[in-house]
Amino acid sequence: MGNQGGIRSAALTGFNLPKDTFVGTATAIALFVDGARLPIYLARQHEEMLSQWPAIATATAGVVVGTAIGGRLLRRVPETWFRRLLALALVALGIVMLGRAF
Repeated sequence: MGNQGGIRSAALTGFNLPKDTFVGTATAIALFVDGARLPIYLARQHEEMLSQWPAIATATAGVVVGTAIGGRLLRRVPETWFRRLLALALVALGIVMLGRAF
């Protein structure tokens, strides 16, 4: 549905984790969830996935580069600003989800 990251983030905010732990935990959960989905996708849609290999390779490269850049940027963001930006993003996601529901 495209909102699982927001729902996970909202749940994780209740644990008051430091930003590095928060991001690492959210990433680990996403990897486990996607790791569970991937065999199903491969079993049911392997031909379609194979036909999309350039897009998959490009997206994978983008994830690797984005993770490297994001890790460096995260170190520069103060904990207070991280929490504020996260709260703002969650509010925005909530508004979008409500808007789509109506």
